Amino acid sequence: MAYHDGHSPSLVSKCTLLLLTLAGLVFSFNLLLKNHQADQYRAYLLLACASVFYIRLALCLLVFVKRKVSWFEGCAVGVLYGVLVYMFSLWGSLAPAKVCVLDYIGMGLFVTGSWINSQADYQRFRWKKKPENAGHLYTKGLFKYAMHINFFGDTVMFVGYALITQCFLSFIPVAAITLNFVLIQIPQLDGYLMKKYGAEFMEYAEKTKKYIPRINKTFL
Repeated sequence: MAYHDGHSPSLVSKCTLLLLTLAGLVFSFNLLLKNHQADQYRAYLLLACASVFYIRLALCLLVFVKRKVSWFEGCAVGVLYGVLVYMFSLWGSLAPAKVCVLDYIGMGLFVTGSWINSQADYQRFRWKKKPENAGHLYTKGLFKYAMHINFFGDTVMFVGYALITQCFLSFIPVAAITLNFVLIQIPQLDGYLMKKYGAEFMEYAEKTKKYIPRINKTFL
C-alpha cells in the first residue's frame, strides 16, 4: 500500500480488486457446496466467513478508503485475497474432524476481529466527515487503545478463520499477513502520519500502544 495526501476514487482499481477476490469466493462456493465429503456445518461456517470477509472488503474499499489504489495494488491484492479465500475453503473442506469447540472459538475470533476492524474504520470515517476535524489526527474510539487497532482486528479475524479450517497450513498466510502489518504497513503508515501531523502524531504515539492493546508499545 502507498500512503500519500489527497483523495482518489480509484474505482477501476478497487473494482478490479473486488472482482478478483470475488472469483476466489465463487470457486469456494462451488467447492464447498459440491464436496459431499466435507463436514456440512464446517462448509457453512467457511462459506459464512468468506462472505463476511468479502462484504467487509467491499465496504472498506468503496466507503472508508479514500486514498488512491494503484492498478498494481488492485491486481496484486485481489489475486492474493482470492487465492486466500479459496485455499482456506479447500483446506477446510479436507478437515477430517466434525465441528468442535475449536471451530466455535475460531468463529468467535473471526466475528470479534471483523467487528474491531469495521467499527474502528466506521468511527474514524464519521469523525473525519465533520469539517471541524479537517487536518487533525483521529485518536478516539477504538484507536485510543492502539494506534493500528484496525490491523489488530484483521489479525484476530484471520486467526479465527484459520482455526475453522483446522489445517496448520492456514496459519502460514496468517503469519505472512501479520508480519506484513508489523514490518511493512505499520512503519510506512507511521512515517506518513508523522510527516502529515507532526507533533500531534508524536504525542499520540507516545501515550498509545502500537498494534496490540495492553501490550507495551516498544514491542508491538
